[in-house]
Amino acid sequence: MTDDRLTELYRAYGPVIYSRCRRLLGDHEAAEDATQETFMRVYRHIDKADSGEARNWIYRIATNYCLNEIRNRKRRPAPADHEPDEMLGEDLAVVLADRDLVARIIDRSPQKLRAVAWLHHVDGLDQSEVARVLDVSRRSVINWLAEFADNARKFIQRGAA
Repeated sequence: MTDDRLTELYRAYGPVIYSRCRRLLGDHEAAEDATQETFMRVYRHIDKADSGEARNWIYRIATNYCLNEIRNRKRRPAPADHEPDEMLGEDLAVVLADRDLVARIIDRSPQKLRAVAWLHHVDGLDQSEVARVLDVSRRSVINWLAEFADNARKFIQRGAA
């Protein structure tokens, strides 16, 4: 019975979760691994999968897993032979630099702010959408985004960017 439920959830949400992981991690193989790990975690806690809220619950598992992977990547040494891609257009390089800045600020933020900030500032979800995905009130999202903005200002003022 559990396997049937997992299969049903994977068929319904697997492609969406893969896309989410790919968007966060920026890598096909890493996104496949993250999707697999997400559904392994779903399997371990399948009893928590409420039919009406399953998508948000699985989305939250994937988001948290990917954010942890991004944080852990920074702890791993980068390959020495990796050269920056010189074919990037100037506009794309600016966007990537801004995204990198946001990622660094998020990485230095308290845990409770990370998912909210990523969903809102990187993924472009509005406050109500963030609240639904994280299963919190919109007021909590507003407060956490304000706290994140304060942290970001302090980070930028310190010149750590």
